[in-house]
Amino acid sequence: FTSDHGLHYGPTFASKSGEMERAAPLLSMRLPSFEKSLYNQLRTNAQTYYTTAFDVHETILDVLLGKYAEDGDQHHQQQQLGMSLLKPLPVSRIQCDTINAIPSKFCDDIKDSLAEISNGQCHFMMEPPSVFSFYSDIPQSNRPQWPDRCPRRKNHQLNEEGSCYCATNHRDWYDCSTETREAFRKGLNLKTEHFSMRSCGNHALDQTLELGIHVREQVQLVNERKHLATTRALGQLGRSLSRGTIQASYDAQPNIIFLEIDSVSLSFSERFFPKTWQLLQEHKIVSDQDGVGMSCPSGWCAGVFNKTSVVGQSSIVNQLAALSGCIEKNDEKEELYHYGVGPKSHCPTGGNHSLGTDEETGINFDHWIFDVAKNLGYVTFFGEEFCYEDSPYVVQTQSAFSLNVDVTLEKVFCHLAKDWLRVNGKVNSPMKTWAVEFDGKEVPDTCFDGKSRGEIGLEYIKQMWDAYDSTPKFAFLNALAAHDYSLDAAHAPLSAENYDGTVHRFLTDIMARDDARDTYIVLRSDHGLQGGPYPIDYSTQIEHMHPWTAIIAPAKHRSLSIESFSLNQNRLATGFDIYHSMRYLMSPLLVRGNDEPKSVLFDSGIPHWSYNLFQQTIPSNRSCQDAKIPKEFCPCIDERSDMAPSFYVGHSEQIKKKLPFPLLKYDWNAKRFAANKLPGFLVSRKTEIKYDVSFKSHVLPPRCNRTLGSYMDEGMLQESWQLIHNITSLYPGADVSGGIFLYPRQSLLLTYLVQVEIASRASNGKLSGNSEPFRICETGFGSGHSAALFLSSAPNVELTTFDTFDRPYQSATFTALQSYFGSRLKRVIGDSCQTVNRYNQKCHFLHGSSLCKKDNIDLIEKSAGAGVTLTSTAMDSLKDKAVYFGKGAQWAGLRAAGCIENIVCFEEEERMIDANLHLAQGRKQKISHKFCFATSTGKCGKGKKQSVKHSWDRDDFCQNWMAKAPVKNENRNYDAVKVPKTLSRPRKNQFNPSSSGAAEFDPS
Repeated sequence: FTSDHGLHYGPTFASKSGEMERAAPLLSMRLPSFEKSLYNQLRTNAQTYYTTAFDVHETILDVLLGKYAEDGDQHHQQQQLGMSLLKPLPVSRIQCDTINAIPSKFCDDIKDSLAEISNGQCHFMMEPPSVFSFYSDIPQSNRPQWPDRCPRRKNHQLNEEGSCYCATNHRDWYDCSTETREAFRKGLNLKTEHFSMRSCGNHALDQTLELGIHVREQVQLVNERKHLATTRALGQLGRSLSRGTIQASYDAQPNIIFLEIDSVSLSFSERFFPKTWQLLQEHKIVSDQDGVGMSCPSGWCAGVFNKTSVVGQSSIVNQLAALSGCIEKNDEKEELYHYGVGPKSHCPTGGNHSLGTDEETGINFDHWIFDVAKNLGYVTFFGEEFCYEDSPYVVQTQSAFSLNVDVTLEKVFCHLAKDWLRVNGKVNSPMKTWAVEFDGKEVPDTCFDGKSRGEIGLEYIKQMWDAYDSTPKFAFLNALAAHDYSLDAAHAPLSAENYDGTVHRFLTDIMARDDARDTYIVLRSDHGLQGGPYPIDYSTQIEHMHPWTAIIAPAKHRSLSIESFSLNQNRLATGFDIYHSMRYLMSPLLVRGNDEPKSVLFDSGIPHWSYNLFQQTIPSNRSCQDAKIPKEFCPCIDERSDMAPSFYVGHSEQIKKKLPFPLLKYDWNAKRFAANKLPGFLVSRKTEIKYDVSFKSHVLPPRCNRTLGSYMDEGMLQESWQLIHNITSLYPGADVSGGIFLYPRQSLLLTYLVQVEIASRASNGKLSGNSEPFRICETGFGSGHSAALFLSSAPNVELTTFDTFDRPYQSATFTALQSYFGSRLKRVIGDSCQTVNRYNQKCHFLHGSSLCKKDNIDLIEKSAGAGVTLTSTAMDSLKDKAVYFGKGAQWAGLRAAGCIENIVCFEEEERMIDANLHLAQGRKQKISHKFCFATSTGKCGKGKKQSVKHSWDRDDFCQNWMAKAPVKNENRNYDAVKVPKTLSRPRKNQFNPSSSGAAEFDPS
């Protein structure tokens, strides 16, 4: 019985483990009984050596033709790609790559997968082809493109007809028609007004707009920052350190440029940022000639972090991690600050040295990177390329932190948005200023006085570097060039492609400056594409988790370890690590005399789960859980349970939460599962239940004239049993288990017991909507008949079944019943002799029905306390030695140890059973079995010890059905009864525990 190969297409194959499965198809062989002499050789070959389909072919020839019976065929055997599996295989077969019949690629797949499994290394999901790859492969000259540069208009007087309006960062638009251009410029306060605008006319493209950027140094600001930084450092040194020998050094504080390009995955950057990639390659880290160390020959170390992951879906969550080290949702496993000001933010505690707290807001200065930078002497810049006032999509308005920086782009794009609304006659429209976008089809104004949207923020940073040449600077700019979610896939990447040239020119200019050797440049994205039509594409869903991240660092800066920086390029990294790294760069270092830096002074607020990319080495086996990456956004294939395509990014791991997928419905008349109508809009709707499965507050006692229909709508039960029969009938000779369907009295009585116990737990005769489910624990799933009975008896029954599920029909029947009863049916796979002990839930009703000889004892230990009912499978005698009251039987030991009481037994009706049932032992026969019920005293379980309250009594039952339970002194066959480990110390002379853990009853 064999397969050609494992699955080799679809999302499963887009992973290392999928490739490994492809290389390992199924092969099973069974020998007839007269060939038992060959069995040992076959087993050795199967368990020890690599085999192929060629071996299967040679084995068939050997069996049919006796091909290798003669010694003369040895040469022929050596020439073949395969060998008979009934003959000894060479020892070399223990290794895959020694077999000529197996291509090396498949051996490599197996080796790589086994190596990654052994060291726990995160292997990213493979990215399928993207529609954007199609367009990026077409030369730019053969597809739409934007102009590379915006032309600067030399004469703005050509269109000065009509009114003129002016604005600055301190003045909103005002009518300046009576003011000449020169007068307006002379009236600017260049120390505080870092941009100016003048627009005349009312033209479709407003070509008369003048935009001036003029960032100037504010000496007072510089002095204030130096004083603040010194005060912070001396304050900490004075509190906790000896100032005589240790001081804080600000000498190593570098400038930091954090350029975030929204919605760019690593693969997207490779397609549409070729110039920037070329620059990164020119400054990549290389191995020294001796192969021992690493170096950066150009003087710059450019690292591309190939295993960067998102920590959430949106920009807000990922920016919160990179700019504050905080998380959006609380993590109960961590000690976090809970800021309730505005949208909640949860931030790390810990660290020895704090920057203090804002007295007005109560927010620590140890989290928001802009607060950290200002308190450590930095001049700060923040830029968004749109008007983000009141925007619900940005971290600065959707977190607990207030944005208070020295220079910002906010007013620039707010004024541009207002001007666009004015020019287009939409001033009084409901359109918000934050909804005005540029470089799109709706707003095609891509140039502002000779500058593209993407050049404005970069020009600010250049001028800021000129103005504050001797002061540490931190600049963050969020670029929107790739944030184009238009329907036209040919148009969507054009802005990003054009921005590539802009970024390349900016980086080239910055890196050529004299002060550049003190500047770190972080080039990263928050996530891949997540808007427009593209997230329904599988490639976009995978790329979304894998944002572009690159860092350019000065090779000789004292804060950089080239070896660690290089290794981290291929380790699982997140925005938390970027935050940690920037905190390390910003903080003054503690130095002792003229020694090298010892440690970071201000470390409060740095997440303990993060790493410093410049000095520390991320562990190769770092997991998503370690890095605080939610499972639905985890790119590591071995940590995911679902890699299949979904309807949106991040939905595959939580599909049942996002979309109300219906459970599979089995049509037992047609003997197949009914097809669901997918995909499409799924609307939750109430479905009519054709069977009555309702709670009963008053349950009638089971008198002799009662039937199962007195307690339940039998249609549901019979339908589920028919479903089981349709499945088991497909497995003739599979030794089908018996089932509760053989015992009508036991079925009736079990239903009664479940319903009366649930009624006794109800409050005021009603079940509350949030009440705990009534959990039945059953050992031995069999074919599933008893599971269906219990689940049909009451609406709040939850059944957990313990079984090895090693019979061929069991998994199929379990899946079918689960589609029928939903999540109320659960299973624990494995030997019930071991799995019940490890189960961490309490059981409210017990049913022992497995072949384990201690399952009833284990169930009692898992019971929820006194009063829990214990039931067991029917047996041909109550004196059997496994379950009830024979020598060494479980119930005898439980009774003797005081674990159970209120024992009542019954005799089942006589009936004929088929030979194919497990208990028939191969022949059709008549049976008349017996069974018992009992109540747990609570003495031996792990639940609450309390007085026993019985919800049922022997007088409730039909007396004609009862059977006498054997009593202790009927015989002396109770000398080897195993008892629970949790039993209390026995009374004197009751029994004596032997060394083997058994209990011997005193004959007296």
